[in-house]
Amino acid sequence: MDAPAASVLDDRLYQRLVELAAPDGAERGPGRPDLRPAVEQALHHEARLLDERLYRAWLDRFTQDCVYWIPLDPAGDPRTRVSYLLDDRRRMEDRIGLLETGWAHAQEPPSRTCRIVSNVEAWPLGDGDTLARCSTVVWEYRKDRLTPFASRNDYVLATLGENWSVRFKIVRLVDSRSDVRKFSFVL
Repeated sequence: MDAPAASVLDDRLYQRLVELAAPDGAERGPGRPDLRPAVEQALHHEARLLDERLYRAWLDRFTQDCVYWIPLDPAGDPRTRVSYLLDDRRRMEDRIGLLETGWAHAQEPPSRTCRIVSNVEAWPLGDGDTLARCSTVVWEYRKDRLTPFASRNDYVLATLGENWSVRFKIVRLVDSRSDVRKFSFVL
């Protein structure tokens, strides 16, 4: 028999996503207080970029090897379970490109959003990255309707400070297993 073709998916990367998003993962204890100010600054900056629809500036904050994942099942495995969204950098560029064209019919008129980021914690990872966790509520106003999207977000930040960058972003919607209203904007 021929050997199976090499997968374009890197199982180590996806296994890391699963471990980061696991709701019953290892208890890390309180976050490191020395990391919190820089992490909060980065997450608040990200919220502002998205609320102001500065999508290119937001995308520029992601590493070339980034992954942006919104799982349907918060404890799911992206290799075997359906996700609302599982994007690498190329897919993120496509998504932003479509929003910029004005031809994204689901964004006509465009959503107006307001993000609230709270409960920020951060821990150093062994490879120089920083794990950050926060609670987020995105309020979306569109077509005379105000809709909240509550989530617990996990980030792996590759750098902090003025030039902060994101390697992984995982958005675990609180109501992901129910009838989630379609979101055509960037969570």
